[in-house]
Formats: sequence, C-alpha cells, structure tokens
Amino acid sequence: MPDRRPSLIRRLTLGLGAQAYSQATILFVRLAEVPLLLSLWGVQLYGEWLMLAAIPAWLAAGDGGFADATARQMTIRAGAGDRAGALTLFRSTFLLLLAVSAGLVVLAFAGAPLLPLDRWFGFTVMSGPVAATVVGLLILHVVAGFQSSLLYGGFMAEGRYGQGIALMTTIQLLEFGGLAIAVLAGGGPVAAAGGWLAGRLAGLVMMRLVLRRTAPWLRYGLAGATWAEVRALTAPAFASLAFPLGNAFNTQALRLVVGALLGPAAVAVFVPIRILTRLAMQPRAVLGSLMQAEMAMAHGAADYDLFRRLFRRSSQFSLWGGLAVAVAIALTARPVLDLWTGGAIILDWPLTAALLLAAVLNSLWYAALMVAYATNRHGPVAIVYLLVYGLGATLLAWLAVGATGLAGAGWALLAAEAIMLMWVLPVTWRMSDERPLAWLRQVLTPPWIVLAWAGKAFTRRRP
Repeated sequence: MPDRRPSLIRRLTLGLGAQAYSQATILFVRLAEVPLLLSLWGVQLYGEWLMLAAIPAWLAAGDGGFADATARQMTIRAGAGDRAGALTLFRSTFLLLLAVSAGLVVLAFAGAPLLPLDRWFGFTVMSGPVAATVVGLLILHVVAGFQSSLLYGGFMAEGRYGQGIALMTTIQLLEFGGLAIAVLAGGGPVAAAGGWLAGRLAGLVMMRLVLRRTAPWLRYGLAGATWAEVRALTAPAFASLAFPLGNAFNTQALRLVVGALLGPAAVAVFVPIRILTRLAMQPRAVLGSLMQAEMAMAHGAADYDLFRRLFRRSSQFSLWGGLAVAVAIALTARPVLDLWTGGAIILDWPLTAALLLAAVLNSLWYAALMVAYATNRHGPVAIVYLLVYGLGATLLAWLAVGATGLAGAGWALLAAEAIMLMWVLPVTWRMSDERPLAWLRQVLTPPWIVLAWAGKAFTRRRP
C-alpha cells in the first residue's frame, strides 16, 4: 500500500492548526465550567463535585499504559514502513483494553455503591448514593477514553496526528456540551456526569468512522492479535503508566489534600487559580503533542539529525512561550479572576506566584521529556516522574498546606518542578547524543524567528 502521509511541513502546519483549536477549546471549557457550576450549584456542591471528579483520574491509568505505548510503537513501525506490524499491535492492545474495561465496569456498578464517600470527604450536600452514582458514571467515562486513546494511535501512525488532535478536541466539546445541557436543565451531579459520558460516547463513534476513511488498513479483528505483542510492550507500557499516575497525584490528589485539610470550599478556590496559572503550560502542551509524533517518525526512519533539531526547537519555543504567557497572567490575574468567577473567588497571590514559577520550569523539562517518551525509552524517567512529580509533590503539599495554608500547595509543586528539571535534562541529553552547551545556547535564545515570520506576514498583507 503506498505511503499516503503528508510531508513534514504539511504535518506540522496541520498539527499547529489542530492544536490552536485544541487550546482554544480547553480554554473555553475551563473558563466556562467554573462560573457555570459555581452559579448554579454554589461553592460547596462545586467543591464536592471537584473532589469526586478527582477519583476516576486514578483509574485512567487502568489501561496499564498500553494505549499510549501502542500509539508510539505503531508510529515507529509505520515510519519504518511496517503497517502490518502496526495493525498487529492495534488488534492485540484492543483485546487487552476490552478485558481491562470489563473489570472497571464491574467496579463502577458493584464497588462504588459500597464506599461511604460522603462521610470520607465530609460532604454536606451530596448523599452517599448520589456520590456513588456519580463515581460510577465517571468510571464509565474513563473506560470509553481507553478506546479513543487507541484510535488516536491510528492517526499518529498515518502521520495525521493533527486530524486526531482535532477529533479528540471535538470529543471534549461534546462532553462539555452534554454536561452543560444537563446542568442548565436543572440537573445535579448525576445528570452532569451522565451528560459528560454521553458526549464522550458520541465522540468515540465519530472518531472511529473518520479513522475508517483515513486509515482503511487499520481494521478491528482477531487475526494477528497475540499476547506476545502485548508482552513485548510491557516495559514501555508500565513505564508509560507512571505518567498518568504521576499526573493523578500532581493534580487530582492535590485537590483531595486541600479538601481534606482545608475543606471543599478551599478546593473551589485552589482549582480555578491552578487552572488559570496552568495556561502558561499550554505552549509546551501544543509542542509536546506535535513533537511526540514527529520524533517517533524520525526515530523510526533513523533520521537522528532531524530528531535533535526537533528537540532543540521544541524546547526553545516551549520555554519562551510559557514565560510569555506566565507574565501575561501575572499582570491580569486579579481582574480576570474577578470577572471569571463573578467575585466569588479571591486571588491568593502567594499561591499564584508559586504556581506561575512552577509552570515556567515545567515548560522546559516537559518539552525535553518528549525525547524519551516518543521513542518508548522513558523507563529511566518514569519512576522519577511518579516518585517526585506525583508522590513527592503530594507529600510535600500535605506538609506545607498543613503548616502554611493554601499557598503551601503552590510551593510544594514548585519544588517538585525544580527537581524534575535537574533530573530530566541530563537524561534526555544523553539519549539524543545532544551537546548540552549547544542545546542551552539555542534554547535560552529568544525565538526571534517567530517575530520575523510575523513581520513578513504583516508586510505581505499591507496594500
């Protein structure tokens, strides 16, 4: 079958367009969700919802990291011209995910009702049965997410990750639309969780229909599916598992720590401020999605010069983009938060400053992490990610919040980011045979090329 993948420039152009759509959608959803739920539910119920929504995030790691590892390995094989091998991986992992999903569905309907979640978290609005139903629906939402992650691997393998990103983004819009309709119609947390799940299921069907046209060679079936393929992915998959687990500790567990020590109302303050400051991480999120696919293809094609150029440029743009957004947020945080929450949330400056500094550090080391992640050689970094970025940040936050209040969570996160920076950079330099001083010279130089492009574009548009 002929190679139908677009050229590198076209892939990056389409990918950037898809990421612009993605980031605009993320910004819209995050900004719209807070006033929507705060105004209709109040601070207490909104805080209780946020705490419950943190629980299924741990189960998102229930696929064992296989969906992500499979997507990268499919891309590497397709980059080397081995579509048959990529198809075998796809089918083998699909069967594994079905088995895992069956176990989680049983957990959703049999395990959740047995947990006294309302007593554990000190809820005053939601009852135990309501909380259990919400958690069950959110677990089903996670199960559907396993399949969308696997389908995204098909778009990566075909060199059409921009299309995959756009479809994943559309799923986010459908999810939020389902939630918003349910809440605006007067529904509570159960209706909101149901609407969120319905949006994801509709998006999953849409994504599969598009992939059938984009990659007709990537078909479901049993032929070629083997446990040997799954076992071969065990090491990179389990290493991949450390990342969603680390993220769950760093984001969701922090909510639970704040809620346990300061109450659900404090969570309703912490989460909007963290959402606002994490906007400074969006440039690295854009580049990370693009570079993961491009680096995997360059690695599969043994084009190591291109691999290192991608590494340097992505790190440079990520750092300076994150810094620019952080400065903009620092200058506008107070009026933005007042407008966004209708004055219900008061800006905590020590917390905000710590979170902005943490976001800038994250922009640099996370871009470098793509070297290991895109090539499925992330084992040396994965355990540190889980222990430092995940467990370490959570433990530090427990100690700091207990001693200093809400701002302590921000300083704990900043400390974790600094440690990750010092660990990740040397590891990825060695993996890519990069010269550290040459890398630093380019990365620490502002990307003037962006201004040059903007100037040329402006000149061309002038009459």
